[in-house]
Formats: sequence, structure tokens, C-alpha cells
Amino acid sequence: MRKRRWFGGLVLVLAATVGLMVALDGDVAGMVHGRASATSQRHAAIPAADLERAGPGLAYFAFGDFSSLDTDTLRVSAAPWTLTSALLALQETGGDPATVSPRHVEAALRRWGFLYPERIGNWPSNTLPPAQPAQPLGQNLGHAERLLPPMALTIGNLGCAACHAGVMYDARGRPDPDRAWLGTPNTSLNLGAYTRGLYRAMRDQGGDDARVWAAIDRLYPDLDPRERLTLRFVVLPELRRRTAELGAAGADDLLPFVSGTPGATNGFDSLRRRLGLIPTGEHVPLSALNSIPELGDRVMRSRLLNTGAYGVPGESDARPLTRDDLDDEHLQDLAGIVAYFTVPSMGVTPEAAASHIGDVAGIMHWLRDYRPQPFPARVDRTVAANGHTLYAANCERCHGRYDDSLQRPRLVAFPNWEGDVGTDRVRAAQFTPQVAGAINRSSYGRHLDVRVAQRYSAPPLAGLWSSAPYLHNGSIPTLWQLMTPAERAVEFPVGGHALDFTAIGIALHCDAQRHCRYPSGYTPFSEPVVFDTRRPGLANAGHEREFDGMSDADKRALIEYLKLL
Repeated sequence: MRKRRWFGGLVLVLAATVGLMVALDGDVAGMVHGRASATSQRHAAIPAADLERAGPGLAYFAFGDFSSLDTDTLRVSAAPWTLTSALLALQETGGDPATVSPRHVEAALRRWGFLYPERIGNWPSNTLPPAQPAQPLGQNLGHAERLLPPMALTIGNLGCAACHAGVMYDARGRPDPDRAWLGTPNTSLNLGAYTRGLYRAMRDQGGDDARVWAAIDRLYPDLDPRERLTLRFVVLPELRRRTAELGAAGADDLLPFVSGTPGATNGFDSLRRRLGLIPTGEHVPLSALNSIPELGDRVMRSRLLNTGAYGVPGESDARPLTRDDLDDEHLQDLAGIVAYFTVPSMGVTPEAAASHIGDVAGIMHWLRDYRPQPFPARVDRTVAANGHTLYAANCERCHGRYDDSLQRPRLVAFPNWEGDVGTDRVRAAQFTPQVAGAINRSSYGRHLDVRVAQRYSAPPLAGLWSSAPYLHNGSIPTLWQLMTPAERAVEFPVGGHALDFTAIGIALHCDAQRHCRYPSGYTPFSEPVVFDTRRPGLANAGHEREFDGMSDADKRALIEYLKLL
């Protein structure tokens, strides 16, 4: 039975991810002229009973394809996965096609922070749909085909869960990559390393026809003959043309900007590229990265993005909300905003994004009831009660009011505060009238009002304990350092990290100069990158005065309370 193709997705501002592997600009011999589309094989494999148990919003969030698996998105962000996976496997083996296997593809993707969980903590037990070999959580695969002209292609693209499903932790703060939680940020996902790795595999392995086909035949011995023809006469020639073009320009990446670092993405430049606002051949020297957010209580927002740039038409300002305001109308309004996230992240057109709003509303309904993964270690409730009092006095005005529970506090009112607390200004300054005007004038303008915002929005704090590093640019590794500015790290690693349940954040050892490293003997599950706060856009200043009057005991009490959110 053919799956309904109206789909919408929440891909945070991230979120915004760029799964760009090969851009099929050439349309050689017209073989991919027109449109051929596929649907997510993993979503299609969910039995009806399991789909009902999970609910349509959660299922689409986890495994839906967002209508992004087609020959149109190949030109922007999707991938011809049969070829791409073969090139990645060749790169891992040093170019030896006789030894390639799916585990080599998996090794590369794990290194870049993609997850292969055996269990999802907030998915119905024992009902996970099967994955293809080497297919990580958040990557959707489908087989597109057309009879006339004959073509077939396995297409891959990234979905919500690539960025918005993170590892779970044990009571010591040790990560367990075999368990994931949907809605938690993947703070190890490195899309910048991903796109660079794909380009290098294309450059180093894509030129030898015999080697490429030997690898494909070993990985995919039952390859559809039509896909073989499509790869040979359309995809491979275009890949080689594009690789040569990038090489001649001195590139070392598929993209003209940095698309991410562990736990942070560059949705803004992805959007500018999709809107044609980055001229061909231009390199973006300064990209502002955004820390991938936890999605708990994000439906309490009245405007979205960390600057509040995206809003509902007719509502120019952010407004306070309570849980009573989270009705169907509000969720539908948010869906109109969120559906647009698929334009930069998955390469769909604004018109296609608009057609997915109804499905995004299902995701918003799931998020209304969503709870982050619970803190896995012991919490001192007596100390946390003092922390609740401190929170109400010092934090509530910006970050919202919680009920009185000391088990799982629930956000009951959110002010949607916007302002300046002295944090890095690069991201806020980059959203220009040119970008806002391009969106507002597009066909999507009736669903989304975009403003130029030179300030930041205070976020809800649900799931804070598992979402380090902190601030909008991910520049502070622990809550203790946030509250104690003199101890903030100058540089620290991110990716594959454990958590420190005392300081709450990345487990680190720091020297006297505030240069931090992972504790001796710790082996990260993905490849870390050093975050240098001295680089433009990565400054760790700001949000300091809020803690001026707090003693160390006060800070510890506040941290104890924040573990519960």
C-alpha cells in the first residue's frame, strides 16, 4: 500500500542539516528530467499496530521522508546512496574494493556522530522498524524509479532524527550510543565533517571506474539494472564533473560554508544557498553556527529560531503563553513555521514545504506532550527545593514558570522574552533584510512572517542537563561554568563526550589557562572537535550578571533543580 506523501518535519535551526552529497545539475541526456520520487523504506516498514501505538507525529519525526527523496532534492541536498556509500566504504579501506562492507560505511558515519541505536527510549518497546545495513537513525532511504525514460535510483536524505535524537546516559554520565531519545539534541553530530568526508571520498575514489563498480557490486550484488544504468550514464559523470569543478576552485568541501561542528549546525547559510543568495563560486568566510536545541516545551514559543525571526503572519511581536494556549490553532500556526525548516535542511521547495503543514501539525501535537529523557542519577530533593526558590527569583522572568513538582516539574507559563544578555552577536547580525525579504516575498509568505531580529530569545530549559554545550552558539561546556564566568573554558572538545553530573555538562579536565580536555582514559564514541571560543561567532561572553549575587551553594542548589526539568 502506497504511503500518504503529505509530510512535514521539524528540523531545528538547525537545524538545519545539509545532507548534500552530489548535486545532479547536469541532467545528462535528460534521463532525470522530470521527477521521480521515493518514500522512506523504514517508515513504510512500521506495522499498522505499531504506528498506532507510536502515533503519526512521533513516527514521522523519527522515520518520515518529508517528501524529500526525489530527483529534485538530489540537486540540492539528497544523495544517490548506492554510489555514495560505495565511495565512503572505499575511502575507509584505502581504496580496496575487495574488502568493502557496510561496516565501513557505518564506521565513517559513527565517527561523524551519526547514531545506530538498538533501542529508542521514548518509542514503544520492541517495535522499531528494521534499518538497512549501515543506515543510521535520521537517514531516510527510498528507491525512486520511472519507466519512461527508464531510471531508478536509491536516494538518501536526512530527517529530523539525525539532529534531534541524542544518546542516553547512565547514572555515571557515561553515554550509551546503543540507546537514543527522540527530541534530545545529537550533540555529537558533525555535519561539517560529513560534507568534507563525502567530498574527499568523491575526489579520492570516484575517478577509477573499475574500483567504483567493484565496490558497488560487492555492497549491492542485486542492484536494479535500471539503477546501474542511471549511475553509469547520469550520476557518475555528473559527480566527476562536479568534483573537478570543486577541485579547480581549491575546495575541500561540498559546500561554500561550514555546515556544522559537533552539536551545532548552519541552517542560515543553507537557507541562503537554497534561496540563491550565495553567488556561485563565492566562499562564505564567516558562518554562525547554532547549537542544536532540546525540543522539550518548544511548542510554548510564539516565534521560532534563536532570534525569534520566524513568526505567524499578523503577529509581529512575541507573546507570553501558558499551557492553556497550546490549542489546535496554536499548533497549526507553529506547523506553518516549522514546515519551512525543510527548505534549507532537506532541499524541498517552499511550495512543497507548504504542502506538508498538515503533517507537521501532527509532530507539534506529539511535542505538546513530549518529555525529555529523565535525569538518570540521584537528585537531592531538599537541595533542589532551594534551587526551585532561586530559579523563581532569578530565572523565571526570562525562562518561564514551572509548577511546584520536585519529581518532573512542568513548564506552565512561558514569557517568550527577547533581549540582549551580552552573548555573541554574530548570529543575530547575520539575519539581514535581504534574507527576510526573500522569504516574505515567496509563495510561503502567507504561512510565515520573517523579521530582522538583532536580539536573542530566551529558550525553555527542559532537558537542559543532557544538552551541553550551552548558549545559542554552544560556547560554554557546563552549567557551572555558565554560572561562574571566571572559570569558563577558552577551548574544549565536543563530540562523543561523557557528562559531568556535578557541574552538569561535558566531563572535562581543565588546566590553569582554561584549556580543557576529556578526562584521562576516556574514549569518545565519535570524533571530537576542539571548540575555540576565541574564533569569530564562538565567544563565550554574556549571561553573567544573572549570577552575580549567587554563592557557590546557591549555584549548586540551582543546578540540582535544573536536573529535574
